[in-house]
Amino acid sequence: MDLVFSDIHADIDGLESILDMASSSDFVKKYGNFSRIINLGDVLERGIHPKQVLDRLRSLEKNYPIHSVMGNHDEAFLSNKLIGASSIESMDAHTKLNNDDIAFFKQNNDGTFGQQLFLDKKNKLLCVHGGPLDPKKITPKNANDESWLYHRSWQRLTPEDFEFFSYSGYHYKASSAFDEAKNSQSHIILCGHQHEETALIQDGEIHEIYNSLKVTQEKTSNHILEKREIEINPSHNYIIRLGLGGPAGKYGGGHADPHFGIIQYDPKKVILFTVKP
Repeated sequence: MDLVFSDIHADIDGLESILDMASSSDFVKKYGNFSRIINLGDVLERGIHPKQVLDRLRSLEKNYPIHSVMGNHDEAFLSNKLIGASSIESMDAHTKLNNDDIAFFKQNNDGTFGQQLFLDKKNKLLCVHGGPLDPKKITPKNANDESWLYHRSWQRLTPEDFEFFSYSGYHYKASSAFDEAKNSQSHIILCGHQHEETALIQDGEIHEIYNSLKVTQEKTSNHILEKREIEINPSHNYIIRLGLGGPAGKYGGGHADPHFGIIQYDPKKVILFTVKP
């Protein structure tokens, strides 16, 4: 079983809530133990505990394989690009990170950090922060200093029937994402970035299924878990977007709950959870 989360945003309390819940005896009894972790990016910024989050993730690496992709905030911080929406306290905490702290992000030969995509061919998973489109195919030749906004870490799923660029990234259609996944022989796209859960299916046509999913609640440990379960049909394709993992990442402040997911393989299911107080 895989444990999947996205957008922790330097929120150690959010991360610990997810880990405590997924490791609790009640949860394990019902769903099993997770054997690897998929991190869909945005570990950094907005929250005020980046060092603690990075330390926790590095400690998890001692016991679990962790497959991580870069989030736009991770990329911005490591590239010294200011994208805002972080408090002075958050920015101050991030300036104190040293090379040992950011060693969680593996540096590439070209000086960049991390991976934009994690592809699990065996289980037909394509994991990204924002979107799966090849930046080389969508970046105009005259993009210049804006070219990084076409990266997979910045792409955003649009509800419109057209694609467009804005300074929040490249907005892609579900059909384009499914075409890209087909090229890699994947049938499940996992992403985060937009902080709201959604699920779409391609079963000849493309339609949204998230709002039709049955919502159940169950008491686990000291929390209430809100659950949505997606049974995976191997002949269909899916885009499943996870919600905000770290409430500190909520734009404009206000209340938010931690979100995470699991992937079970026998039978194949993706289950989305919201941790309620």
